[in-house]
Amino acid sequence: MKVRRTEKIKVDLFRVGDVIRFKLSDGEKVEMLAVKEENNGMIFCFADCLAKEYSMNAQNTNAGGWDASDLRKKLNGEILDRFPQKIRKLLLPFENGDLLRLPTEKEIFGSNPCGEDEPESVSQWKPMKQRKNRIASQGLNGGWEWYWLQNRVPNSAACFADADDSGDCDCGNASSGAGVRPVAKIKNPISAPACQVRNDEDEQEG
Repeated sequence: MKVRRTEKIKVDLFRVGDVIRFKLSDGEKVEMLAVKEENNGMIFCFADCLAKEYSMNAQNTNAGGWDASDLRKKLNGEILDRFPQKIRKLLLPFENGDLLRLPTEKEIFGSNPCGEDEPESVSQWKPMKQRKNRIASQGLNGGWEWYWLQNRVPNSAACFADADDSGDCDCGNASSGAGVRPVAKIKNPISAPACQVRNDEDEQEG
């Protein structure tokens, strides 16, 4: 008989599929899923959305794309400020200097069916090959949620790509409220007593 067993262990090196659980400064419980290993650290994406919904922009426009968006500023301002110091001190900046970002459409789906095309160097994160990981809830125990992706929609003055509540690609107006799944890079190796490792055997893609 096959069983799925989850246990808390101390690790010296993160692996794709590891999960870190912690509380934000206001007590909200969150989980981060390891999705891609890089030379200087591991990319983690929130397993679910934050409990609070955000618009991409206060005005209904996608001008300037993700780089110019209000949500980018909030991610690296008020949302980052909610991270506990023990996690913040482990974060590594992305190429643009940000410590938090959104997933891109290609990282979630492996292609760009709704939003702007991405470079060939960008690929789907391995956990996202499973539909269950493309689906996220509003908060750790909330209902299924739509969530924003970085890509603005071509031939649209207002829309950005998002993932819907069934794990498929869609798009929404920039001023609409939707879920947020922060992405961060955490330096590796570290000692992480709060790391929860899932041992899942032979799971099917879908």
